Amino acid sequence: MIRARSAGLSAACATILTCPAYGQVDVPPDGLTVAPTVRMIYDDNVLRQNDDIIAGDKDDLRITPGVDVTFRKILGVHQITAVGSLGYDFHQRYDNLDRERIALQARGDVKISGLCYLRPRARLNFAQANLADQGEIVGNSERTQDYSVTAECDKPYGYYPVINLGYLTTDNSASSRRAFDIRTRTAGIGFAYTKASFGDIRLMFNYDAFRRPHYDGLDTEGRRMSSGADNYRVGIEFKRAVAPRLSWNAGLSYIKTKARDDDVEDYSGLGYHVGAVYQPSPRGSLVLDVTRSTSNQSNTGATYVVQTDFSLRGNYKLGSRSSIQAGATYGRRQFKGELLIDTDTPRGTDKTTALFAGYRFALRSRLNAGFEFRHEWRESDVDRYRYKSTSSMLFIGLQL
Repeated sequence: MIRARSAGLSAACATILTCPAYGQVDVPPDGLTVAPTVRMIYDDNVLRQNDDIIAGDKDDLRITPGVDVTFRKILGVHQITAVGSLGYDFHQRYDNLDRERIALQARGDVKISGLCYLRPRARLNFAQANLADQGEIVGNSERTQDYSVTAECDKPYGYYPVINLGYLTTDNSASSRRAFDIRTRTAGIGFAYTKASFGDIRLMFNYDAFRRPHYDGLDTEGRRMSSGADNYRVGIEFKRAVAPRLSWNAGLSYIKTKARDDDVEDYSGLGYHVGAVYQPSPRGSLVLDVTRSTSNQSNTGATYVVQTDFSLRGNYKLGSRSSIQAGATYGRRQFKGELLIDTDTPRGTDKTTALFAGYRFALRSRLNAGFEFRHEWRESDVDRYRYKSTSSMLFIGLQL
């Protein structure tokens, strides 16, 4: 039901205007669109440090010149779509954090027979690792590649099988963080039943192999991180378009996560996912997403993470040339099998909350600009990992 993931995407696209995403460009225009763009972000705590512990300047201005790209091509009964951004970060104070910033997503719908399709997906995310998770202030490119493919059928009525496969890698450029590189292999199989008046219901079994290929079994004060874990999920998924204005999906599963090291505790419990898109008017929309899952995350120093996420985002078009966006996110993480390499106290659990709002407008037919305000804070039992951050961003882009 819930694909394992790295925390990298949320770190690189943590703002609603920082990079293009499918949520922002649901149906890109046909063909190729290229827009050179400059983004300037001021953050009063770019180091993600606790003000009560770390004194001194923690603010910085980051300037990211780059290129935003969208591509959509229909080839007969097949379709390819790609959305992304490529740029480079220049920090005015902490230039050791200067890094490439690449966020690309691509998907395809390849008809193989009748009503059945192969749906490949790909995601690339290269950026400075999130210092809030990393635990040490060091320049480190966290590079995530995520590939998956699903075989399924869009039948108006009846039963059909569903198969999915996936492979995710995250590599760290800093030698001190290589132990936290991850590999995640995913496989799933299930059966679905669909009916136009009912919706789509699926019974799925999924297996995830969480691995850390460069971890050498280091033991810290009697605590260790396993080199991997096996994650099993069996559950039911349901989705339905209730009306033109409302569509939703939900899933409930049983999760069993077993570490490869006997000294690391196993986990079993319920996982779930609820998503809804509501469009009360042609101008406005609300997107809700609630998820609980176990995942393989780089740079947290944990064998695996039990994570609960909540997201609510709204968008409203003020006119033909402008729109506003606002939302909130909340995440709670439980760390299992921690390695005490960044701190002498286990994290246990942390909670991160963010509020954001933004405005986009078209200065000319091809010239776009916007700004965003964001406030984020994290609560943790470990003082070192508590922080507050307020940031603002301006951007301007020219569509060629």
